[in-house]
Amino acid sequence: MNRPGHVGSTLLILSPLIPKLGVEFVALAAVFSMLPDVDMVLKVKHREYTHNFTFAAIMTLLFFFIFRYLDISGILALSVFAAVSIHIAVDALTMQKFPPFFPFYRKRVALRLFRSDNSAVNLGAFITGSVAFVYFAGGGNAWW
Repeated sequence: MNRPGHVGSTLLILSPLIPKLGVEFVALAAVFSMLPDVDMVLKVKHREYTHNFTFAAIMTLLFFFIFRYLDISGILALSVFAAVSIHIAVDALTMQKFPPFFPFYRKRVALRLFRSDNSAVNLGAFITGSVAFVYFAGGGNAWW
């Protein structure tokens, strides 16, 4: 998926949990939803080293310590794990195979339901995720 698809998917999946997790947790997860794609910035093999649960755990620990240092609740670091896990899950729906359990299990997976650049899927995820966020952030009593 692309950026709108990842942000939207994260919002869609986590927004119903706003009453339990809080708006800050869900919004922060949406911000972190693109973290696995840092591999493209670092110019390493895409979906190899950063699209797995080991990366999710390492980044969660890193941000736990960063948040604690900045006097931000450490529990918000779990938003990183949620964001990266959702990123992995929705990328598994696309055509390109990758190893989500690397380095412990190197089997590559892909359900091949759609291309990652499918604009209808990405825009649909973004719109429905945004609507869900507005609805649940508003206490379930959206403005409409």
